[in-house]
Parts: sequence; C-alpha cells; structure tokens
Amino acid sequence: MKSALDIAFSVSIVACLCEVVPCTNSPALAAEKSNGDDRSIPVVLATRGELILDDDGSKPRGGKTIAVFNDKARVRAGAGVWERAPESSGWRSTWKKGHAPVAAYHGFQTDNLVIEVTFRYGPITESWQHQCFRIAADDRPKITGHVVSAWANPNNEFIETGFLLQHIRKTPEKKILEDLLLDHQSLSVEPNVWYTATLEVVGDEALFRMGNHVAYAKAEQIRVPKNLVSLTLGTTWHEIKRVRIWRAEPNPEWAAAKADVLKSRKPFNPVVHDFGK
Repeated sequence: MKSALDIAFSVSIVACLCEVVPCTNSPALAAEKSNGDDRSIPVVLATRGELILDDDGSKPRGGKTIAVFNDKARVRAGAGVWERAPESSGWRSTWKKGHAPVAAYHGFQTDNLVIEVTFRYGPITESWQHQCFRIAADDRPKITGHVVSAWANPNNEFIETGFLLQHIRKTPEKKILEDLLLDHQSLSVEPNVWYTATLEVVGDEALFRMGNHVAYAKAEQIRVPKNLVSLTLGTTWHEIKRVRIWRAEPNPEWAAAKADVLKSRKPFNPVVHDFGK
C-alpha cells in the first residue's frame, strides 16, 4: 500500500507533465487558493506562508523592462533575449552572446522560502548549445555568489551534470572564498516536456525536487536572509510558464516524513567543490 508521501510524489510527477484540474470542493484546496497555492506541488520541509509573488507570464519583461508584482516584488530579465513563448502563456529565453539568460526576482526579504517554477528545456540543434536550469537564492549585496543554488543540469559544462545543490561565496571581485557541493544526484530529462521544480529552504536545510528527482542539504551557510531569487537557463531556448515564491515556516511533520521523502536519494556528504571551469 502506498504511503501518503508516495501519493504526494505521484501527484507531483503528474503535475509536472500535464495540467491537473483540482477538486474545487476540497476545504484544503480552498485554503490553498487563498495564498496562491492552488495547483501547486505539495511541500514537505516547509509550510507555505504569504505569497510573495505569482508570475503567470502576463507582465512584459526583457531588456530594460521590469515586471512589478504587488508594488514590491519584481523581475528583471536583462541577460539573454526574452520573448513571448509561441505555444504557452509564458516566456521563451534564447541566447546569442554574453551571459546565459537570467530572470532575477527581487524586492523582498525572507529567511525561509518556497520557490516553484514550471519550465521546459528546448532541444539542442547546434553543437555549441546546452540545456540548463538553476534556481539560486541570494542575499545581495552582502553575499556575492549564491546562498544556495539548485541545478537541474543535463549537459552544461560550467558545473557537474545532474541534480545538484551548491553554496558559493565570492569577493566582490569574484574571487571564490567558499564553494561547497552540497548534494549531487543523477538527472534524466527530455526536451519539450514541462517540468515543475520546487526548492524549499528552511533554516539550515534545503530540499530540491522535480518529478522523482530529490536533492537535500543541511548546511549552516544556508541559514541567512534571502532577498533575491534568480533563474539561470541554458543556451538552447528555454521556456518558463509560471513562477511562484512564498515565505515559509518549518513543517512540524518534516522530522517524521524526512526518511520517506529522501528514500530515493543516494547518500552524499557535502564536499569542497573543485570542479574545473
């Protein structure tokens, strides 16, 4: 018999691949809708609090255009080329030169948060292209680098391929002070398929999930305020359909659920990161 967590993961996988219409007479779903939590992936490390922003793709962005949400939170998509996706309500990034495409969400501050992104990789059609997806949570300008980076990296040679968690801290001149590989799991993805990735960060813990992929880390370096969330993409076209960010609190059921949630994850101990770039 499947446990409740197995069922939750089954729902997560289905939600990544297709649009699921929820039962609207459920009291739990009614409560979820009040904080923008409708049709979202179940969280386990955290409990969702205030919805910081819900980017459904309706606002213009790209170049010098900044999309503003609820008068505070905003997104800047300055790196890469951003255009309306031809087959969805979201945005398509492409790359020609310079930094890989980045969408940066800022205008808020929180210690704990839940980030949910629905996206897809474009196919590789040129020898110089790569596919990559990264969520980074930062504390700028105090920390140069990334408090926690969550990578779903099929073939970008900038870092190991796979499903990763990383912490990196640099000087303002970009000299690396600390670079830790917090988790490294295998990854299997396909182009043109919609995936929903969630990153939960609570205290000194981070949980990154996408379908049946799971990465987890516990590191004191994560326990700092966050005021920026960035999404970095590869050099094929990539599309982002929806982004939601919530403030979060610890989930009182996490201790009991942890072993079940992480049972598919291969053991990994954080190491000093020395990947040659």
